[in-house]
Amino acid sequence: MSILKLLFGKKKRERVVVRTQRPTIKGVMTSVLATQAAIFLLLLAGLSLTGCAVASVACMPLFLLFSPVLVPAGITATVLASGFMAGGGSGVTALTIFMWLYKRFTGKDPPKIPGLTPAGGAASGGAASGGSAPAEGGDAGGGAAPAAKKSASKKSAAKKPAAKKPAAKAGK
Repeated sequence: MSILKLLFGKKKRERVVVRTQRPTIKGVMTSVLATQAAIFLLLLAGLSLTGCAVASVACMPLFLLFSPVLVPAGITATVLASGFMAGGGSGVTALTIFMWLYKRFTGKDPPKIPGLTPAGGAASGGAASGGSAPAEGGDAGGGAAPAAKKSASKKSAAKKPAAKKPAAKAGK
């Protein structure tokens, strides 16, 4: 019975006390200046839209008159810009590859290439954890990974005895 009363019973209205505040001079001045600024910006937007419409109507005969020159010029400019972009992109790619090859053959670590898995990794069937280091300076994808694992294990081995000493002192 009480559940039905809670579900379908009338709720008591809560009294909400609303405090009315008088507007301050600062609030009135802020609203007046904001309204004036909004009106000015709307007028400026309308004037610029009207100016663009008038300019396009005035220039339309010139565009039609010179279209036998402008259309081929636009097509030529687009083709030239595409060619320069393709050539520049290819040149940057070639320089990046040559730099990578130079670093690879001089014995320096090659830059990390995203998405490339190491030759000894799990993707190629090698042992993913603790695999043997490859001969002759590393593999193609990241020869520094086994060395990083060894140094990390040395660091953790070095930290373990240091952590036991304060525990032994605290126990005494």
